[in-house]
Amino acid sequence: MRILIFIFAIFLVSCSKQDIKISQGGGLSSEALKEKIVVLNIWADWCPPCIVEMPYFNELDQQEGVVVLGFHFDQFDVLETEEVNRLLRKLKVEFSNMETDPRDIWGMEIPVHVPTTYIIKNNQIIETLITPQTYESLIEATEI
Repeated sequence: MRILIFIFAIFLVSCSKQDIKISQGGGLSSEALKEKIVVLNIWADWCPPCIVEMPYFNELDQQEGVVVLGFHFDQFDVLETEEVNRLLRKLKVEFSNMETDPRDIWGMEIPVHVPTTYIIKNNQIIETLITPQTYESLIEATEI
């Protein structure tokens, strides 16, 4: 019986490993995200269409079964978390922004341009959207 309890405890700890650090604080488990549709938005403050999309992603993040994550394009090389958080507040971003490089989680390449949005199911990128999105196009892409 003790062995079963020990194995169960290890299982619980491994499932809750937070391997995604969030810019605004805290973390998420990519394993736990398998049961959700993840919408990863690669954005930049110098990208006008990205700024226009922000309210759509805020609204989409309220949908059951969907998790919206952002990642500022300049975080791939130069932008520090403190500056990202300043921009998030300025742009009134309500969804979580990753501090962890998404390439480390989903094995993607750096996108060629922004905005780029990835639709992820079962921790696999199933669609890449390379044009500015509307709320309606995001709903359609996530099949809600």
